[in-house]
Amino acid sequence: MKGENIGFELAQPRRISLSESVADTIAEAISTRIISPGERIVETTLVEKLGVSRVPIREALKVLHAQGIISGGGHRGYRVAAFGADVTQQIMEVRLSLESFMLRDAIESWRQGKGSPAILSKSIDEMRASAKAGSLRNSLIADLEFHRRIRQAADNPIVGTLWDTIARHVLIVFNFERFRDEDLEAIPKQHEQFLGWIEKQVAQAETPFTDIQTELENHMLLIARKKKGAVSISR
Repeated sequence: MKGENIGFELAQPRRISLSESVADTIAEAISTRIISPGERIVETTLVEKLGVSRVPIREALKVLHAQGIISGGGHRGYRVAAFGADVTQQIMEVRLSLESFMLRDAIESWRQGKGSPAILSKSIDEMRASAKAGSLRNSLIADLEFHRRIRQAADNPIVGTLWDTIARHVLIVFNFERFRDEDLEAIPKQHEQFLGWIEKQVAQAETPFTDIQTELENHMLLIARKKKGAVSISR
């Protein structure tokens, strides 16, 4: 890791579950290319920049290594893994599968009056604020939070736990050019359309699972299709 590439834009980790918070911070830095693919990660640099001891940093690096976000370890140290086309495809396939079940259960919970899809508007507001500030990092985090709120509404602990496992991968993939819009102001508009579809489903008696998969895939690959014209997720 090149020390000069890491500045105050690194989010400071929360003091609860510190090692997990540090892991989130490193994943955010990778997602916004503060730490680049293939770059070496230096413990001492993280200690200095994040203001925490080596113990939680080492634990965080072990977690990220186990998740395949960084590679190496031991005397060789760690480096950011390369997210090639095959790995990205796998992440997108798993994400589509998990989020389809999450969205199905969230819609059913909202139909039963357990909260409201209006909670998703908070994330959209955060996307608007991020666009106004020109902050890619905050836009990525708000996008992930939109889907995390669906995960919470679904109240499906098994699927939710699996989704939590790949949430950092998803954050990193969000920043790939083919999966995001260069115009940050377009991102809240895309999510407004998706929220509108969700609200319509909540007002109906039921929604076929295939419809949920199709709409979610359309939402996930809107930018990729617009740019390349022939992107799909295998099912």
